[in-house]
Amino acid sequence: GFLQVLTRAPEQRWAWTPPAKATYFGKRRALASWILDAEQGAGALAARVFVNRLWLHHFGRGIVATPNDFGRTGAPPSHPELLDWLAGQLLEKGGSPKAMHRLLMTSDAYQQAALRDAAKEKADPANDLFLRRTPRRLEAEAIRDSMLAVSGRLSEERYGPGLADENAPRRSLYLKVKRSRLIGAMASFDQPEPLASQGVRPTTTVAPQALLFMNSSLAQTCARQFAARLSSRLGKTAPPERFIDEAYAMALGRAPLPHERTAAGGFLDSQTAQRVAEGKTSAESVSEARADFCHVLFATNEFVYAP
Repeated sequence: GFLQVLTRAPEQRWAWTPPAKATYFGKRRALASWILDAEQGAGALAARVFVNRLWLHHFGRGIVATPNDFGRTGAPPSHPELLDWLAGQLLEKGGSPKAMHRLLMTSDAYQQAALRDAAKEKADPANDLFLRRTPRRLEAEAIRDSMLAVSGRLSEERYGPGLADENAPRRSLYLKVKRSRLIGAMASFDQPEPLASQGVRPTTTVAPQALLFMNSSLAQTCARQFAARLSSRLGKTAPPERFIDEAYAMALGRAPLPHERTAAGGFLDSQTAQRVAEGKTSAESVSEARADFCHVLFATNEFVYAP
């Protein structure tokens, strides 16, 4: 049966009779119909749960801070009227996630700056009113996929079996989750515990994350291929300034500031000189120095934090 507290109609309303000789009973279809029925079933609550998770993913914290628990043992909503209104908008828009993403991302709340503002911090120290944007680190999957995408390695292949090789070019969605063989890049950046439902992912800043960017074969391979991609696009004889500008644009989505361009140029010069001193050719030295610079961009905060 259905939860009576969320049911305002006879259960036959959602019942469904399968075809003759079917090997299933239609119970899952009946459950789905009840969950989506906003008038007489659980749809009103389901809509609130859904928009709260959308808000959580865009703002870093849900209107209900315990997305897996809307009951008395969970946290009360910080803005109950807003939660109800968003749920109503979801139902009015036919349950379209795209419409809700557009609504949230064009709101004044979402477009707040992340810059320090003493007045806002004094009025709302915990940012309960969403007066300012809180910088948020990307999820482990997004960080790995970003390195693959920027380097030009990311495969667009869809479906198929999962993979256990973190160096594979497929999206992180297709990486297998196996307790005895965790993926290094995923585990270092707070991959959720696979044995229990995780409503909110923890976000930590620990030394293994920096070490992974410095030493992992995935980061090193992506850095070399990112540099090769830029060199192929610009030409191997392109001046360092153009290479730096293109690398910033592709990895960080912006042009370097003057002092960043100066520092990057000095880094390329020193890395190239070091390779030459090791006996490598001029072309090899430039190529490896560019790969080192791309490796540095991957390890910046700006690369792993949402803009």
